[in-house]
Amino acid sequence: MNLLPRPLSRLLPRLSLLALAATLSVATQAQETKVAIGISGWTGFAPLTLAKEAGLFKKHGLDVSIKKIPQKDRHLAIASGDIQCAATTVETWIV
Repeated sequence: MNLLPRPLSRLLPRLSLLALAATLSVATQAQETKVAIGISGWTGFAPLTLAKEAGLFKKHGLDVSIKKIPQKDRHLAIASGDIQCAATTVETWIV
């Protein structure tokens, strides 16, 4: 037994589809989170560059820029806000 008037019962599924399409449209237009990563030229950091080129960061809502910054300057780049994180090796932090 249908409790809705006939014209409304035909309109309701269409409105639901329209609402779903609008929701999906807004979700795809959401801004990506910008992240700058500081690295050196060491080949061990290649997976970060490969992930960026393969679109893995974008797939997860990240707009990543990779900046080559010498190890001695990375802490300054983080402190100034130029980068949000730095890829580094363990020996960098051993005193």
